[in-house]
Amino acid sequence: MKSLLGQFYSRIKGSQEDIASEGLTYILQNSQVARDTLYSIIQNACGLQFDNLRFISQAIGEKKDRPDISGFNTNNQEVLILEAKFWASLTSNQPVEYLNHFENDSVLIFICPKLRVKTIYDECLRRIAESGIEHTVNEKSNMISLQNNRFLLIKTWDEILLIIRETLHNNNEHQLVSDIDQVIGLCHTIDSTAFLPLQHEDFSPAIPRRIINYLDLIDGVVRALIGRKLVNTKGLRASATRNEYIRYFRSADLAFALSINFKLWATLSDTPVWLMIKEITPKGNWVITENFKRKLNELALHNELKLSMHKLNDGDIRFSLHLITERTEDVVINDLADRITFIIKYLSKSIIE
Repeated sequence: MKSLLGQFYSRIKGSQEDIASEGLTYILQNSQVARDTLYSIIQNACGLQFDNLRFISQAIGEKKDRPDISGFNTNNQEVLILEAKFWASLTSNQPVEYLNHFENDSVLIFICPKLRVKTIYDECLRRIAESGIEHTVNEKSNMISLQNNRFLLIKTWDEILLIIRETLHNNNEHQLVSDIDQVIGLCHTIDSTAFLPLQHEDFSPAIPRRIINYLDLIDGVVRALIGRKLVNTKGLRASATRNEYIRYFRSADLAFALSINFKLWATLSDTPVWLMIKEITPKGNWVITENFKRKLNELALHNELKLSMHKLNDGDIRFSLHLITERTEDVVINDLADRITFIIKYLSKSIIE
């Protein structure tokens, strides 16, 4: 759907998430029908019933968290957060701090493009698991359930906006239909635009320096592993393609490819660092047998490794390695080397057994 707002979104300065969330807030504040529709979406997803919520945007929390849209009940408790996402990463507060300041019967909903549903769901699940919060998952519904009737949902913009638009239209709220069409048009334009509009900050020297840091990080991890006498790179050269920089190494009968992969980073998980692991046959081929796949699945269950397993369309398996933040380069390198050391020892032991 095209709209005037969508047509000119590339000229809009500031956060696209803020514009979309402010638009949705306006709709919710001005239409009981829109609010009832949102309540129905939530009830159908997780069974909670809301009524008479007061919606505000950009409410600053105790830990300087700033949810895009907050819904408060008649006791002034924040029981609903709608968080708008396009292509930005999750903030350090998301989702754990948001979920922690809920008391009970509450919902956090991330609204995002269809292509980001899986990456945001996986990242939220990883952070919740690392935090130690008890939870259950419903991958089919992109829902995570916590104690005290707290829920996290991932919804697309269409799953929220188009349903609200339909009910507004059916109830003859024509002005608000026109208003929500503007928001829908903006979201569709952002979703479908392959080349994201350039901002002045995109040209900062910090960006190429960061990319070089990522490449140096991979080299540093390989050097650290060689220093630990765990791996060797004899006869293996670094390689680079349009989307990836790769370092190969071996450890006994295991073969590894540690890389910075921009395509996988953009589409599968919020991290630049990726790891491929295969077995080496007596003839020197790198393969993944069915038994080895089971070992990799077991490996992925170790939350302390901060990794997630992804099965690619070509049948390959890659692990996304999530980086620790706010640390110096040597600490980050050693953390990655420690995790790969664990992987090597774990798989070597598994193969022997």
